[in-house]
Amino acid sequence: MRKIIHGVLFALAAFALALPAHAGKGGGTLPPTIDKKSRNDNTVYAGINWNFGVRNGATAVLGYRDAKVKSNSNVEGWKVEATWVLSGAPMGFGEVRAKYLKGERDVQGELGLGFSGAHEAFLLNGGVQGPYINGNVDYLFNKGWLASIGANTLNKVKKPKKSESCPAGYFLQDGTCFPDD
Repeated sequence: MRKIIHGVLFALAAFALALPAHAGKGGGTLPPTIDKKSRNDNTVYAGINWNFGVRNGATAVLGYRDAKVKSNSNVEGWKVEATWVLSGAPMGFGEVRAKYLKGERDVQGELGLGFSGAHEAFLLNGGVQGPYINGNVDYLFNKGWLASIGANTLNKVKKPKKSESCPAGYFLQDGTCFPDD
């Protein structure tokens, strides 16, 4: 029995010493390491809102969103937008707003401030933006409340970028790491 154990130990030792000599030669493939990186999603958008409160009627909206999405899909950024009164008041400049936004890829909450040209008043704004829909409430100083619901061209914030990499001694091809020869 003792000879069998010594024979097995000798075979294991010989195998262990032979492995480093063959490392990286004819080895198998490996899956790549996938890293998700944050990205900025910069978008010009247009929409239409229906207003309630100090003015009832429609406004056209033109804006810009700069949103940074992190690897965990959290979103933070800002928006600026201007509106044009279509009905409910004399046609012309409505409001201009600057907003901070925070949330997920699907839905972001917004806080901001701006100016209403239609009512000649500064305003505070709170809102929510989902894919192609939004809701806002403005408090116009010395005038009252202006709420709106609307549709626009803003979809979900784009996903974070993915990058694939291979360990040293391998190269990437079609999503698989192959050993260098």
